[in-house]
This record gives sequence, structure tokens and C-alpha cells, in this order.
Amino acid sequence: MKKIILTLLPLIFILSSLNAEEEKSYLKTKDEISNKVRKYYEEMSKENIKFAETFFSEDVEVAINDLKVSGKKNYIDRLNTIHKKLLKDMKVEELHVHTNYFSPEALTSDGKTASDVSPDEDLIWTNAWGTITGVGRVTNKKISFRMHMDFRTSKGKVVHLLAYYDPTQMNEEIKALEASK
Repeated sequence: MKKIILTLLPLIFILSSLNAEEEKSYLKTKDEISNKVRKYYEEMSKENIKFAETFFSEDVEVAINDLKVSGKKNYIDRLNTIHKKLLKDMKVEELHVHTNYFSPEALTSDGKTASDVSPDEDLIWTNAWGTITGVGRVTNKKISFRMHMDFRTSKGKVVHLLAYYDPTQMNEEIKALEASK
């Protein structure tokens, strides 16, 4: 009997630790939000700015490296400039997208929990990265740069967008556009 108890005791501890309440966030790649982000890139490659108008919330906050853009209208204006004046034949190659569904107990960057930051709904961020390719409309030079973007969604719309990339090639095209005026 003692042997049975000693054998079962570690099993009981293992099972009880597996059932303990703990933070559980989830990462998905085939969910509706990840698919919608993939669709966003597909539509931007077609210069379909109308899709972006349905994708972003009215009060979206965008941070592109250190540049801040507030509101959907201002960000749509930026997209129009990029797609209609700066670059053509844009594509995203080697695209990876996944969505993080954060546990209410998950810590955010400022030490608050996800439920502190988003008390009325789940905190959801989608991460995407790939290589942007295209051709400068003014210089006719091929461009290629890696980009990482994070999309926070709420009620089916993007409310916060973070984008990180080396702006060197984009800045060269902006200078050429300004010089051509």
C-alpha cells in the first residue's frame, strides 16, 4: 500500500499543477483576424485603398517607426500617397501572420494586465512580417525592405497599428518626388 501511495503521490502533484489556474494566452495562424490581415496585404498589393477604409477604425492610432499618424482619414491619405505617387507594383513576399489572444492576466509593457488595458473585451494583437517589394514611381528603381507590423483589433477593426522598417528607400523616393515638382 505504501508503494502505491508513493507512486501515486508524484502523479497527483503533476496533475494538480496542470490544472492550476495560470495565465494562458493563445497564438493562432488560421483564425479570422489573421486571415483578414493577410487580405489587407493582398488588397494593398492591388492598390485597393477601399479595403483599408473598411479595415481601420475611425480613430486608429498608427506609429510607423517614430512617425505618428492619428485617425483613419490621415492614414488613408498616407496610403494613397504611397500607392499612387511613390511606389508601384508593391507586393509582400515571405509574409508571416499570427494573432495573439492575450490572457486577462497577461502583462503589458507598462506592467498592467491585459484586462486593465482592455477591460471590456479580449486584448488581441496580430503580428505580421515580410519583405515589401516594388518599384519607385519617380526613380523607377526596384525597392525591397523587410517590414514588421502589429495590428491591435477591437470589434472587428484595427484600432492601433505599429510598423517598423528601414525607411531609407522610401525616403529616397520621397526626395525624388519632391524634386520632380
